[in-house]
Amino acid sequence: MKHRLPGQVTRILLFSLLALQLGACSSTRLSYQFADRGVVWWVEDYVDLTGTQEDALLQDLRQMREWHCQTQLPRYSDWLAELRRETARGELPPEHIRYHRQQLAAFLEPLSARAVPVASRLLKSLTDEQVRELVASMEEQQAEYRREYLDEDTPQEAVERVVERTERWLGDLNDRQVAIIRQWLADREGATEAWLDGRGNWQAAFSSLLEQRRQADFEDRLRDMIIHYQRYQGEAYQARAGRNADDIVQLTHKLLVAADDRHWRHLQEETSDLRQDMVALACPAEPATAAR
Repeated sequence: MKHRLPGQVTRILLFSLLALQLGACSSTRLSYQFADRGVVWWVEDYVDLTGTQEDALLQDLRQMREWHCQTQLPRYSDWLAELRRETARGELPPEHIRYHRQQLAAFLEPLSARAVPVASRLLKSLTDEQVRELVASMEEQQAEYRREYLDEDTPQEAVERVVERTERWLGDLNDRQVAIIRQWLADREGATEAWLDGRGNWQAAFSSLLEQRRQADFEDRLRDMIIHYQRYQGEAYQARAGRNADDIVQLTHKLLVAADDRHWRHLQEETSDLRQDMVALACPAEPATAAR
């Protein structure tokens, strides 16, 4: 069985560089430095690539990482400095939480412009046999997610997952915070099923698009599928999308209101450490060409 991966194969290319540095990995610098090779490994969990395809993908990803460390990491560093200044006050109102979530979303826009052509070139190079393997892998993963998060999941396991993710930033939670998470999940009944249904709808549309990968407008249509992915997830999921975003903002605010001083200190330390990584990883911009 292929390894379970977070997200669709094309969106891995889009989010990987950002996710590796802002996620829960214990070694941000190491993860970023080997991001290109890591993406290839992840893609090959979906579909076996030829040597030529792998080399082409690696070359594209290395160029993308060079651009990313020159132009994007300084933006992340500035944002983290702003976040650290705000959290130093020991409070973060909902409107500020919403603003910082919007900042993260904005970071993905330039990544989209760079990543979509990379994904397009890779997908166009796939043979019919590789496409069938890719589609089968996605269907297998979807079935595994449904078993794990619907058929076999328990309310306690769901609570433990959210607690674990939260403790990455706040440290060990207190009883009040755990109770907030438990109630938040109870109030979101049906959210997991809606997510899985939406994910399945996107995969069906993507599988259909792969059959037309030789057409001239393939890259444009792929870009729309990646950037405006909610359009392809069905009306039920779209109806929940705005509510889901508000729910996360409210959960974050409640957890911070219930936080002890140690939680704020932990958040400050994590933010500071991550910013130091961004500064260390940023590579110098290419010198401007002298005017002739």
